[in-house]
Amino acid sequence: MKRVGLSLFLFCCLLLHFDTCAQRKWKEELYEELNDKNFRDFKLFKKRIDLDKIEYPLLQAALFYVTNEARLEQGLSALEHQPNLEIMAYNHSVAMAKGDFFDHENPKDKKRKTTNDRARLAGITNPSVGENIHATGGRQFGTYIELADEIVQSWIDSPPHRVTMYSPDAVQLGCGIYYYDGKWQNYKDVYKQGNGFWIATQNFQLFTKVVSEPSKDKGPNE
Repeated sequence: MKRVGLSLFLFCCLLLHFDTCAQRKWKEELYEELNDKNFRDFKLFKKRIDLDKIEYPLLQAALFYVTNEARLEQGLSALEHQPNLEIMAYNHSVAMAKGDFFDHENPKDKKRKTTNDRARLAGITNPSVGENIHATGGRQFGTYIELADEIVQSWIDSPPHRVTMYSPDAVQLGCGIYYYDGKWQNYKDVYKQGNGFWIATQNFQLFTKVVSEPSKDKGPNE
């Protein structure tokens, strides 16, 4: 009976552990725990998106892993996550949304005009950055991983974006995304669909790893 009681106790503790893990928010150290083989089993990525409380670090992590998965399928190496690149990507997505533009150059803020400008604001002192951008509107996505899959697939389906994403010279990656619920890009077809916009950026460091200093920009939870 004692063995049965002990086994039951340990089983309940194990269930509690898994339940606690399922409820936690995304943390930076999880990039060290998950990999390209197990990320699709991670429960938080299967969480439904609440537009009133979007967990941007979680969504950006999903984009990172799905991007690496796509590279591996092409026989390329998986990229290292780089937090300064993520900060850079997030802030460009926010700038495009709030500045009502869609471009690799920011026409509204001279300090953020080029990728090198934005990299330095994110604390990158040796920028050699490749960039992809994306916008989708008028659709509702169920889970974080479903949205990440949709965005990465759109880059795969676009020849110039695919070249950037599949660059053999890329060594590190950071992804940033922002949801904008309002009029954007005037009345283009994507706006007429309604339901707001997901605006995403991929930033790849090419050739050599990032050398960084404290970032002037902030991430979504700072």
